[in-house]
Amino acid sequence: IPGGHLRQDGAISSARHKSTYSSLPDDYNCKVELALTSDGRTIVCYHPSVDVPYEHTQPIPHPDLLHNNEETHEQILRTKLEGNRKHLEQGPMIEQLSKVFFTTKHRWYPHGQYHRRRKKLNPPKDR
Repeated sequence: IPGGHLRQDGAISSARHKSTYSSLPDDYNCKVELALTSDGRTIVCYHPSVDVPYEHTQPIPHPDLLHNNEETHEQILRTKLEGNRKHLEQGPMIEQLSKVFFTTKHRWYPHGQYHRRRKKLNPPKDR
């Protein structure tokens, strides 16, 4: 709303000190108008987008996937993932995990069946 703003009750009040100062470049796709509300506590900015004539637009290029020798984003990602697949399947080494989380190496080894069976399922609670 040029020269005014929408109040909380839905009414439009006029603003004072209307200004058309803009630090945006002239060819920017926006027309900016600034104003100050009547109580002087709020700066109102009105910036509707400007319509671009069809003559100034360009079509979106659609690459021919069958006859195109250039790599697409998907091909690049696929090759990177295939290269890292062994690392992902193996996971980080135990030494790396110990250094990252500041723990001992024993934390990252699995516990055997013997230790799992001996673990008390319902230990007595402390007082």
